[in-house]
Amino acid sequence: MSSLLLSLPELFNSYKTWVSKNPQIASDYESTAKWISYFLAGRINNSHLVSELVYCLSNLLVLFNDGVIKQSMQLKSTATVEKIKVWLAIVEYSEVFCELSVQKLWGNTGKWILIVAIQVFKCIARLLLIYKHNETIVENPTIAPLDRGNIAKCQKGGSKHLLGIGQSEFDSVSFTLKRSGRVVRKVESSPPIGLRNWKPVELQAQKLPTDFTEQQNGASISKRQLIAETLYVTKPLIHLASMGVFGKTTWKPWVISLAIDLTSLQLYKSTQQTKTSLSKKQQLQLSKRTMLLLLYLLRSPFYEKHSGDKLDAFLIALSNNLPLAKLICTPLMQYLPFWQSNYFYMWSS
Repeated sequence: MSSLLLSLPELFNSYKTWVSKNPQIASDYESTAKWISYFLAGRINNSHLVSELVYCLSNLLVLFNDGVIKQSMQLKSTATVEKIKVWLAIVEYSEVFCELSVQKLWGNTGKWILIVAIQVFKCIARLLLIYKHNETIVENPTIAPLDRGNIAKCQKGGSKHLLGIGQSEFDSVSFTLKRSGRVVRKVESSPPIGLRNWKPVELQAQKLPTDFTEQQNGASISKRQLIAETLYVTKPLIHLASMGVFGKTTWKPWVISLAIDLTSLQLYKSTQQTKTSLSKKQQLQLSKRTMLLLLYLLRSPFYEKHSGDKLDAFLIALSNNLPLAKLICTPLMQYLPFWQSNYFYMWSS
């Protein structure tokens, strides 16, 4: 037993080394774990809880492996901001599993207590990012998965050690010619001949993947943008409060949440500096928020009173008229009410 415990740190370090050297293969294993979670749904006892656990663990594995890859590439970030984002990501990935577990143990009362606690934590953490650490827009998910494909390409191209390094590290693998100012790679830092792409080292440094080089904060955030982001961040708590006041089955919480989302997006669009102050990644996040407005068609009470029956009729028509569609549409119809009640609620943002 003692020898096993002694070998655990070595196994852990070996795993980290393997992930940093094989990011694409690690990504394939992570995807397999997610597909297993879909396969488990409805096939064993407590399948919802088990499948959600597997899905949660697969997302946390992605988060951990991305952290290992960043560490191996010496990507630097503000320690406090990174810690807040990591904890936010952990909560986001595990909140549904925690809600299902608490509901099974302590019923609906325990579930709603946990929901309120989680949303209070998320709201406070996101407001800290906005007001204290000057985040222009809080992304969802808080920490986006790394583009493993770009990492693999850079590794094959011999520019692996140029990813995310600072000026001092860059100077250690290259030098600048005094008269021409040209940047030349040192002989000892050159990759094997078979892996060289013969491109100038400064061009490789300029063409780093945007995941590593793009700054999260744009120009100084305007008052309208600050109000817009504050509205979006506090929307889950406002929605929960409105449910407590007006009830869970009324239209008022639904309308209030939709109005907050529309107001937030309109404030961003009406700000002239939005395009210049936000990065491409952040503008994409705003576009994603606009697309997510379609989820209101699947949220209560709209789903129960309008879209639910129409969606079932559409799935039945597909299963009756398309070959093999029944294999997909029938399980989807069976589990759609569960997914709707656990995923398409207003405090999911």
